[in-house]
Amino acid sequence: MDSEHQHQPDIDPELNSGSHEASDHGSDDENVFSLSAQKLDNNTVKTTKNHIRKPRKNHSPATIEPSLLKNDEPEGEQMSFEDPQVRRRRLLEEKMDLAMKSKSTRRKRADEDDLERMQDDRIDELKDQMIKAANMDVEKNSQGQIATEKLKLLPEVSSVLSKADLAISILDNNLLEAVRLWLEPLPDASMPAYQIQKELIHALTTLPIKTDHLVASGIGKVLVFYQRSKRTEPLLKQLVDRLIGDWTRPILNKSDSYKDRTIQFHEYNSTKFANKLPSSRVRAKEPKTLYEQSAERRKRAAIPSARTSAYKIAPRVDPNSIRRQKGGTDERFRRINQKLTSMNLKRKSSKKGGPSIEGKNLAM
Repeated sequence: MDSEHQHQPDIDPELNSGSHEASDHGSDDENVFSLSAQKLDNNTVKTTKNHIRKPRKNHSPATIEPSLLKNDEPEGEQMSFEDPQVRRRRLLEEKMDLAMKSKSTRRKRADEDDLERMQDDRIDELKDQMIKAANMDVEKNSQGQIATEKLKLLPEVSSVLSKADLAISILDNNLLEAVRLWLEPLPDASMPAYQIQKELIHALTTLPIKTDHLVASGIGKVLVFYQRSKRTEPLLKQLVDRLIGDWTRPILNKSDSYKDRTIQFHEYNSTKFANKLPSSRVRAKEPKTLYEQSAERRKRAAIPSARTSAYKIAPRVDPNSIRRQKGGTDERFRRINQKLTSMNLKRKSSKKGGPSIEGKNLAM
């Protein structure tokens, strides 16, 4: 026994003190260890250290990472002036708000994507229906039958084209290509129904059409045909002229302001063009409008409508020539005016003056 005590190795005093303090005080915030010694031979002793208990985790607000704090005040001031319970509640509310905000943002983006996808699918389906109806009308017209497929689908097409929230989807999915097919003349050179022309051309005025859309759809060529055709109704021709002007102005780098507009002038001689006016016989040979044809079938008189004319050259007027032409008229007007003035003067001078209210000029 004496030899064992003499050859016992030195044990770290910190380990012994830590184990004793842990066993004595039993604190939950410290590590607790146990030591055991085993004699192997006369000169060797084996010491073993066992971990009995780990410290309890502290969930106090002080252990929360600073990155989760979203307050502009310094961390030291928060720890010193804010109550721990209030701070814990505030951090919890901030986490909940952040989670709800991110969730609603993701849901909103997903809903927007779904809505755009539904709009694109609807436009694609309508485009296929319009192309199919146009092809069927072409076949019926070639066979001498009445083409009514486009008229049947016209209410649905007008409803879609009139919605402002679908304008971007209409242009992106190139629905204008189907509109071009609907506005093209039929194989027998007849124009589409007036209702189709009216609805589609009015719808084109509400769409933000750019140069890329015109190139992809080719609808500009059809509207140029409507602009030059004499069978186009005057009101529709005005809309077509305005559309073509709005589309070509950015291409030609022209301003839409009348201040920047350049007007071409040319000398005008009325006697030169007097014999070139169309006679009544020539006018009778001009193609009649749809309204005039309808009135002729019903044996009714058509109300004359104003013809739209686009003038590109303005006549140059000489004010001196106008004065020379009106010289005799001006002299006659001057004499008449002078005569009327003299007559008025005579009337004023011949007027008899009667007695006044005060009794002046009273004859006694």
